[in-house]
Amino acid sequence: MIRPQWKVARTQVSLRARSRALLFLLAVGCASLFVAAETLLAGITFSFETPGVGRWLLALDANDPRLENGLGQAYRHIDPAESLRHLRRATQLSPDSRLYWSDLQSACESMADTQCTDQAGERLVKLCPLVPSYHWFAAQSSLRSNQLDRALAEFRRLLELDPAFAAATWSSLQTVQKPDPIFQKVLADSADERLKVGYVDFLSDQGDNDTAYRIWRRVVADSRPFPFPSAAPYLERLIALGRIEEAVNVWQDLERLGIVKRNGADEKDNLIFNGDFEQSPLNAGFDWRTSPRTYLAVDFSAPGAYHGAHCLRVDFTVSRNDEYEPAYQIVPVLPHHAYTLQAYVRSEDITSDTGLCLRVSDTQPAGFPDAISDTTVGTTPWHPLRLSFSTGPQTRAVRLSFWRPRSRVFPMEISGTCWLDAVSLECLDPEQSEAKTVKGKGKG
Repeated sequence: MIRPQWKVARTQVSLRARSRALLFLLAVGCASLFVAAETLLAGITFSFETPGVGRWLLALDANDPRLENGLGQAYRHIDPAESLRHLRRATQLSPDSRLYWSDLQSACESMADTQCTDQAGERLVKLCPLVPSYHWFAAQSSLRSNQLDRALAEFRRLLELDPAFAAATWSSLQTVQKPDPIFQKVLADSADERLKVGYVDFLSDQGDNDTAYRIWRRVVADSRPFPFPSAAPYLERLIALGRIEEAVNVWQDLERLGIVKRNGADEKDNLIFNGDFEQSPLNAGFDWRTSPRTYLAVDFSAPGAYHGAHCLRVDFTVSRNDEYEPAYQIVPVLPHHAYTLQAYVRSEDITSDTGLCLRVSDTQPAGFPDAISDTTVGTTPWHPLRLSFSTGPQTRAVRLSFWRPRSRVFPMEISGTCWLDAVSLECLDPEQSEAKTVKGKGKG
């Protein structure tokens, strides 16, 4: 009698367990169906292309901001006024949704509804204060409503978040405000020195070089070091425009800030920067530059120097009768002064009768005639090349180059290797030269 009772009890327990399992599976199935239905509804909400579907869905749930926003998008090209009504309703139902306010702002802007655009923009800035584009729209809104101080504040915050908006910011402000107030209210307190220098370059590029230089003086008066490429475009423009005195001052400011570093071995009276090639050239400013070259290999840090650790090496890799300028430097000078240039060169297997030499040219079109040194051919040890020249009345800078002209005598094609080092340029002051001459005659 005991065994049958045990079997009945066991059967009852098993049935209960199965019932619970069945109920669990039924609950899971219902939940899955509900989720699927919600997913399907959400998909329809975001994907319907005709207002009819949206209106049908909205009748089922009149307070769903997704449906209102979707209807706003569906009506956008059919009935713009109706589109705005639904988009506004979406923001009312979900006032903290960045998506709905952004869609509303876009629609208002396309309809030239500035008041609506500005209101949406203000809300976006409050909701997402770290999104740069929202500050851009807020700044533009403030400009349209003649709230200049507010616009400047928005632009300042914008550039703090994303300096990539700098050029667009300067373009927007240049027609409504003068450069000095712009700098003072947008940039003066900025910790980004590159941004300040970029504004100087913008003004220079617009042709306002006097203002650009004035603001440059303010920037570097109390500045921390910044990368040289930030200042290079402005410096290059000054040199190209012949504003050499300003370019020299900018270069000296860069040296003072440690952005440009002069070689400690440079002689005090030597006007050549990096004359021993102990530093990699900047290829800008008053440092060494190299011209675009073909069939030529140039190394600014070659070993085996005449003085120091490095020198310039030039390899003519293919025999050709071409003109070459593998290295040159723009050097500030004074008008009506005499100068002497010296450098040391050596060569190996230079085949042409016309090898590399030193050349000095006036950067002004109608300047003094080019001064050219002797050439170097064949195989030679380190030896000096020298030349002298006098500047003209308008000369402010010269182009000193390591140069090879085309040959006119056989053998014309050039191949081989040449080295350059210890380049120096000194000014021979006319008054000092005259005094030395008088003193020497007195001794005689």
